[in-house]
Amino acid sequence: MIKTKLTLGTKLELELYDANGDKIVPTLISQFEAVLPDGSMEILSPILEGRIYPVHRGTNLDVIYEKNGDLYRFASQALGRKLEGNIHLLRIKPLSEVEKIQRRYFFRFNCVRDVDYRIFAHRETKEEERGDYKKGITKDISGGGICLCSDIRPEIGWYVEGKLLLNQDILFIGRVVRVINIHDRGKYNYEIGIEFDDISNMNRERIIGYIFEEQRKLLKKGWTK
Repeated sequence: MIKTKLTLGTKLELELYDANGDKIVPTLISQFEAVLPDGSMEILSPILEGRIYPVHRGTNLDVIYEKNGDLYRFASQALGRKLEGNIHLLRIKPLSEVEKIQRRYFFRFNCVRDVDYRIFAHRETKEEERGDYKKGITKDISGGGICLCSDIRPEIGWYVEGKLLLNQDILFIGRVVRVINIHDRGKYNYEIGIEFDDISNMNRERIIGYIFEEQRKLLKKGWTK
């Protein structure tokens, strides 16, 4: 039996592949539920845009999860789906041992949330020299960073110190990796792609957990329509 560090409720990211080994949908999110006696696992059926995504029997997928600040992955195959009450479950069979991987991208969730932030050019800039905090909003968030709507245009490689306002304040320092001019699309002039450079593991988990819960809420709204 393949050994993992998964525990009940661990948040998962799923990457699905077609018969040619090509990724077929955006990264999906799920949650670990149980290991069965035969070594297969039950996870919550993944969600895409507030709807259950139908993973068909025989589909190959990578399961990715974080534990104590490290990222892990194992290959698996879908065995079938079932419904228990209102809970949609996907049964999978691990196909490879767990491997530790380098941090990369995370599932991105489109949402508008307030951010207090300030931008500075150099990582070693002293706190008292980083300027005043400004108000902005997110376009999307993930465990790896945010897209910030701002009136200030930074340079690629500059830094952003911020407080993301979710259910609680998420403090971070991130590096600017993308700047898009949107001055003709609304209130803000720029979309700034920010990759987290300094964020606690707890706060990263809070973001991932928040995304998962918001997706579940969207799914419930779909059920009640």
